[in-house]
Amino acid sequence: MNRSIPLLLLLWGLTASSLAAQQPPDSTTVPGPEQQTEDQSEEEEPSRFERLTEDAVLQEGFFDTYQKDRELFLLIPEDRLGEDFLMTFEASQGPGTGGVHGGTMLDREARLVSLEKIQGRIFLTQRPTIYRASEDSAVEQAIDATFGTSVLATARIAATRDSTDHLIDIHDWFISDISGISQRLRGALSSGENRGGGGASLDESRSYLDSVKSFPQNMTINSRLTFRSGSNPSLRSVADSRYIPVTVHTRIAALPDEPMEPRLADDRVGYFLTVHKDFSKDDGQDFFVRYARKWRLECAGPSDRDGLCSPVKPITFYVDRTVPEEYRQPMIEGIEAYNDAFEEAGFRGAIRGELLPEGADAEDLRYATLRWNVSDPPSYSAIGPSVADPRTGEILDADILIEGSAILNFRNAWRFQVNPAAAIEEIFEVQPGELEALAQGGEMASLATEMASQGTLIRMALVARGELDPAEPVPMDYVNEAVKWLTMHEIGHTLGLRHNFRSSYDTPNERLYDTNWTRERGVFSSVMEYPTPNIAPSGNQNGDFYNRGMGTYDRWAIAFGYTPDPERAAELARLAAQPGHAYGTDEDARGPGALDPTINTYDLGQDPLKWGMERADIIRDTWPNVPDFSLADNVSYSTATQVFNSLLLQYGRALATGVKYIGGQYQYRDHVGDPDGRGPWVNVPRARQIEALDFLVEYAFSQSAFELPPEVLQQFGANRWNHFDSDNNFDGRIDYPYHESVLRIQRSLLNQITASMVFARIRDAEMKYGAQDVLTIPELMDALSSAVWVEMVQGVSIPAMRRDLQRTHLERLIRLVTDAPGRTPADARAVSRMTLEALVRGIDSALASSGLDAYTRAHLNESRTRAERALAAGLELSN
Repeated sequence: MNRSIPLLLLLWGLTASSLAAQQPPDSTTVPGPEQQTEDQSEEEEPSRFERLTEDAVLQEGFFDTYQKDRELFLLIPEDRLGEDFLMTFEASQGPGTGGVHGGTMLDREARLVSLEKIQGRIFLTQRPTIYRASEDSAVEQAIDATFGTSVLATARIAATRDSTDHLIDIHDWFISDISGISQRLRGALSSGENRGGGGASLDESRSYLDSVKSFPQNMTINSRLTFRSGSNPSLRSVADSRYIPVTVHTRIAALPDEPMEPRLADDRVGYFLTVHKDFSKDDGQDFFVRYARKWRLECAGPSDRDGLCSPVKPITFYVDRTVPEEYRQPMIEGIEAYNDAFEEAGFRGAIRGELLPEGADAEDLRYATLRWNVSDPPSYSAIGPSVADPRTGEILDADILIEGSAILNFRNAWRFQVNPAAAIEEIFEVQPGELEALAQGGEMASLATEMASQGTLIRMALVARGELDPAEPVPMDYVNEAVKWLTMHEIGHTLGLRHNFRSSYDTPNERLYDTNWTRERGVFSSVMEYPTPNIAPSGNQNGDFYNRGMGTYDRWAIAFGYTPDPERAAELARLAAQPGHAYGTDEDARGPGALDPTINTYDLGQDPLKWGMERADIIRDTWPNVPDFSLADNVSYSTATQVFNSLLLQYGRALATGVKYIGGQYQYRDHVGDPDGRGPWVNVPRARQIEALDFLVEYAFSQSAFELPPEVLQQFGANRWNHFDSDNNFDGRIDYPYHESVLRIQRSLLNQITASMVFARIRDAEMKYGAQDVLTIPELMDALSSAVWVEMVQGVSIPAMRRDLQRTHLERLIRLVTDAPGRTPADARAVSRMTLEALVRGIDSALASSGLDAYTRAHLNESRTRAERALAAGLELSN
């Protein structure tokens, strides 16, 4: 690829001298009368170089730097001009909210940059990496002429030594918004209490370089920047919200001298991608070339009698000394658990976990690390950002951050105040931007709070079995089991693996508590799953809560990505239909289009519906006993409220397993001709769809779904601490809003199973598989109406919670008749009208009954009036 500056930039350079007199002084120029360019006499240059670097701190490394006061000089040898290297940005410190957390990457890809010299100036340029063509081809020349190079920063040459080493001041490059972090801050300043707030502008007078470090393969620059908000934000994690501190960590790193032999990615195995659009590609497919992101792993010699070789350079992760001592060993065990999978790829001792050596620096590219981090509130349990060569997908560095608050909350905190309906809403109401971030290695925002909730679930199970006192934390053995799983999950990301939310399908439900099975194959077949604790129903012996090691999918995926033989990799990819290789990722599991009931977050087992029923039963059986296992002498009654709220969220997760069965299909990634290959879609049988609907009706919409003894509700106390990070009300309510919490779960479920895409899928499924093999729209709508309005049919008074649910169902019908969401099939609107008309007739019949209380009569009268008006309005709209 031609790496020259684009033609337009060169033409600008040729005219620069004629315009120089009109140009203002460059902000990075060293001030003073001794300013000179390379046109001045060579005899003066050495002395000027010496004067500029006198008393400066010299650091030798990837680039030599001289630093003093507000100057940071970079030494650029002439022969390194035009050399490609990498530049990345991340927020090493931030306000800890709104997506600006310590350790978060600010770019999707590492930037490919170079330093170019034009007319006495040095340009920091970035060229696009996603387009390519065969070298020296006409198409390559067309790409160079079409896609321009961006100039990120410039500086005048301050001095030159020996006519070859150029000195430039780059201090102001990094006291700027070169990273683009102000865009992220805008989101932080317009979320939560600050919704509608303004942006943020850099205050250079309050910003400075915190550290500059140079190592053999990279250099790092930490800029402590201060941004001033255009609004008056309320960020509790910032001492003074008018001045928002953010530390931007810039990494400048060498590219490998010899590019790694890339591994062609395959959509049947879940790897992060490095993608190029190759305009010279001519294979009858498309223009894209997709590489799996992976570390370079090569055999040092021939394989031994077991068919395993030792690597030239093992992959080594270092546990930083910021990690509390009690968690270091399970993290090292989590790292080295991958050796089991790497043996499937043909390597012995491929990966190591060690404590970061004394004196070593985590910012040194030679050390991939696991570090301890805290944010407020925690927005992830851990993240595993990595840096990859944009040419080949080779992973060059990784720095995993373990969220300390998530681990501590898992062990100790009963405290939990997240809206339980989030269990359903986060599945189907996800934004495209979040799915895109997850495809690049992010984690769901719910994972940190989910860890706290899962800790509550485990404590509840242990207390119920008499193994734990309510005042005791989760025992460290179980905490370390979770820490090891979390480590394996994040190490998987930094080895290139994407989430696998279908891996739970590989374990038959009856094997979940069989440790002989789970320790060989996994409670779920991939540590890249988002699991829930594996808690056995009453009367069953419990097994492992989480995976203790690699699952069957992990071994297969690592073998595909890391075997030295590309032909074997291609053969392995064709085994997607084999048992133990189930795979489905973020965009398969979430969003309004998600339709496969076996691809879920936070579920277990080959039969998610069966598991959901069992988990719902466990939780419902526990509700009446919440005060017994959460309250003890001198404990605040608010603890019982927090425990119940956490269990209600887990109940919502159990109910969510039923949603995708309705109008659902099983999706497969198999290719034509794969062994035991399946077609792309298989209909969820009608009987299973009906079973799922019956489950939702019984556990969410029936009269007894959310029954709770009054004496239990009476013990749901209020949190009366009034300070930061302590919510002392529920959206203004001091007492627990039981009706509202339950109704939000019911509303979310109702909206999802009557969503436009569900109706559309049902109609297409009728054509693909036959109406006799699917749950039809009339059957769905009739079943819901019968379940929700059962008291009306019985002619009895309707309790308050049931009236709330009926109003919600009525609102949904009215919306479908009068203002249906986009892409709602006309048949769904017509059936909704028919259902609403039947409801009016039922209300008329019920009102003729005697013995209804005043609440019920008022409710039915209002419902009839609203329904009749909607029917009239809907008819006018349809005309």
